[in-house]
Amino acid sequence: MSTSEFLMRAWSWKPTVAIGCLGLLAVYGLLFRSRSLGRAIAWTAGLALLYLALSSPLDALADTYLFCAHMAKHILLVLVIPALLLIGVPPDAKLGWLSRVALPPAVAWLAGIGAMAFWHVPLFFNAALAHEPLHIVEHLSLLAGGTLYWWPILAPERRRRLSPVPHAAAYLFTSCLACTTIGIVITFASALLYPAYATPVDSYGMLATIRGAWGISPALDQQIGGLLMWVPCCFVYLTATLAMFARWYGGEAAEAAVEA
Repeated sequence: MSTSEFLMRAWSWKPTVAIGCLGLLAVYGLLFRSRSLGRAIAWTAGLALLYLALSSPLDALADTYLFCAHMAKHILLVLVIPALLLIGVPPDAKLGWLSRVALPPAVAWLAGIGAMAFWHVPLFFNAALAHEPLHIVEHLSLLAGGTLYWWPILAPERRRRLSPVPHAAAYLFTSCLACTTIGIVITFASALLYPAYATPVDSYGMLATIRGAWGISPALDQQIGGLLMWVPCCFVYLTATLAMFARWYGGEAAEAAVEA
């Protein structure tokens, strides 16, 4: 199968994923009714990425052929999708008891980084890949861990967030160090950590294309996956840090202008 054919045919219909995404979109429209176009776009983008991560050709590549595709999916589930969904929630949203949550930063940090680390231990990763119920648990725990992770940084109520200096900066910096460490271990491993990708079941007839036209061997696949954990993850943390400081500096400048 050619690459173009695969990209057209490897979409999977998963009712739970489609219904869940549409349901969350309806919840946003009915409950939040944000007047901010930016927030609505962030929420919709998060749901679109969630659907793509679990039902698009990326999901087929991740679950069948390539560890690096699986890593990309995990990064979306832990770092990108939860952040977009939290950004999309209006500050005045009626969240009930959730609006009063003040999660200890250490617990939130461990929830996100711990979920990422846990599911890339070969024993647990390989088990999830082989057993679909455990695979679903993996996805749900990554989403939940990512949401808890971002809460001290992106909670809808600003008073629930960490102060930019030094707490939030340290929170994000240590996250980058942790993901870098995991990425280095995977990238420079002397053996294949995830053997299912060495001899995958060629469900879509793509193996020859991946090994030939794409030039991705099992060893290179693992190295790319480790690099994804290493570089793009830190880029996400860096982007969050820069955005946070820009917002903080803008607030400080506005207060100074009022006082003047």
